[in-house]
Amino acid sequence: MLFSSSLKGIDHLLIGVQQLEEARHHYLRLGFRLTPRGRHIGWGTANYCIMFPGDYLELIGIVDKNQDTNGLDVFLENGEGGLGLAFRSEDIGQTAACLKEAGVPIDGPKDLKRILELEHGDVMPAFELLRYDNQVSPKISSFVCDHKTPDVVWQSQWLAHANGARGIKRVVYVTPNPSDVITKYSEFFGADAVVVTDGCIDVYVSERKQVLRFIAPEDINRFYPGIEPNDGAADGYMIAFHLWVGDLKATQAYFDQYRVSYQREGDSRIRLQKNDACGVVLAFDAL
Repeated sequence: MLFSSSLKGIDHLLIGVQQLEEARHHYLRLGFRLTPRGRHIGWGTANYCIMFPGDYLELIGIVDKNQDTNGLDVFLENGEGGLGLAFRSEDIGQTAACLKEAGVPIDGPKDLKRILELEHGDVMPAFELLRYDNQVSPKISSFVCDHKTPDVVWQSQWLAHANGARGIKRVVYVTPNPSDVITKYSEFFGADAVVVTDGCIDVYVSERKQVLRFIAPEDINRFYPGIEPNDGAADGYMIAFHLWVGDLKATQAYFDQYRVSYQREGDSRIRLQKNDACGVVLAFDAL
């Protein structure tokens, strides 16, 4: 059984930020609606989430340096940016069994709750998390998430965004030798899921139209003109993520109205600058 056979795709992306409230205001200006603040129980971290119908973004920052930050403090020493991603499983026990059968060391599943600070009182969304050896997703920091209270976090008033964003399309990583990832992603996601194209490796995640892309540092300027490599980064780092939008002209009109600078790339993409999205390039792609 493949690891990906028990997954429903990418659940969410984590963006590590230095100042959580400043990051919230950055993303509000970009036309996103954010949830109220969430606080992780037992950790010194908190978040704001940007919900889409099938997935979401998580802005995560440190609010209490005296508590465990689950490695966020170390990550932020090299600056803000893409911290990692979570895959979604609706049967995390099956996912764990699959990895055990493949001989992969795992940690969990473990219960996690956070306090979500709503106007009418706090609620506590519940999850199960599964972590595993890095052979499963080389060059990417990832884990598996199983939502136990999805109705608490996927509320209708949080799903509509002024910029028209509808969900995660592609997550792009830079690594010195992209071809090095082919063997392991073929093993855990299936040979058919891995596509070698001109200058990159694409991995299609489960049944969803979501893609993990790997590019080399020397190809960054071809894919993202004007963006420089992150010299202080590790062997692999998230350089960009792309979101679906239903009407790219409406997205452009929003940015024009609120004076958000962008680059139009043909008729199907708008790209923002790295600093606008807290250390990672953000692109909006037409459906």
